[in-house]
Amino acid sequence: FDQLEDMDARACLDRLVSLSVQNQEDVMLNAAFVFIKPHAMTEATKKLVESRLRERGIKIVAEGSLKGKTIDERKLIDQHYYAIASKATIKKPSELNVPAQKFEAHFGLPWGDALASGKVFNALDGCAHFGIDADAMSSAWNEAQGAKKLVKFGGGFYCGLVEIEGKEPVYIFNGFFMSM
Repeated sequence: FDQLEDMDARACLDRLVSLSVQNQEDVMLNAAFVFIKPHAMTEATKKLVESRLRERGIKIVAEGSLKGKTIDERKLIDQHYYAIASKATIKKPSELNVPAQKFEAHFGLPWGDALASGKVFNALDGCAHFGIDADAMSSAWNEAQGAKKLVKFGGGFYCGLVEIEGKEPVYIFNGFFMSM
């Protein structure tokens, strides 16, 4: 901060630019974690990703693989897709900022009434409620989508009226997430 003391804005910016280019070779400008989704994980895909990164001057500093069990236990996907995951597996519906008017306009039921009914779940708790796994939830979610029983509240924030044969329909948040 001593380098910038008692400077006006323009001089301060000029000094910051000057400082930022000194020893630029030693400065890491960007870093990224790149992953290949399981359905695409082949040797050909790995070679393609590596070659494209290198063509663009990107240095690969490490690579490895993680087992699905490790990914699940450490909630790595949940962390990566936090905005979506938080609504599907982490937060309870009562903790979400649900646009009440949009909910009621789509489902014909006030949000507060739906919540009070005990028939509103995140995807994880919805699986437990129905006694199903993530793939079955995804299938039921897709059926709800086809039947126009989903509403989008915002990016990565959906609610669907999900039905499982022989069970009463319930409202599920981000039911697609767990099978991603």
